[in-house]
Amino acid sequence: MRYDRRVATTITVMPMPELVELVNDWGTLPRTLDPTKTGTDPARTALADEFHPIFDTADGAERARLITALLDRTRVRPALATTPDGTLTQEWTVDDPANAGRAAAALALRHHLAEHPGRIGVCADDQCADVYVDNSPAGRRRFCCLTCQNRARAAAFRRRGKST
Repeated sequence: MRYDRRVATTITVMPMPELVELVNDWGTLPRTLDPTKTGTDPARTALADEFHPIFDTADGAERARLITALLDRTRVRPALATTPDGTLTQEWTVDDPANAGRAAAALALRHHLAEHPGRIGVCADDQCADVYVDNSPAGRRRFCCLTCQNRARAAAFRRRGKST
């Protein structure tokens, strides 16, 4: 059977925890700062490195530009489908199956930031480059985990002690 480019591939939006895990476990910068993270999948590393700058910028307009560029590059588009009981549901499709992962991750960020603008970021600890999604009620998360938060607070405490 021949591959027909006109047949669209249906994709599902990647869950945000899965996207965070992808960027943290496979991204070049997070793996450089944490030698316990190892992996040799160049495709996953390239995908993770495409998404790290989106988390890293605090400018909403720049985030929107980066996500829109990814969506344009993948040529993802909405479609309607029917379930067996006849109800209409929305789907997302891409022409090239190789773009399915990129499109699924870009859609996850698009959906999340449309509802919760500014609720993503990179860990504020100097020794970490992991990304996070802020689900806290106050919306003030700055660290990827409690370990990084405690390490940064201990370092700040030591700096204050030296200055007195």
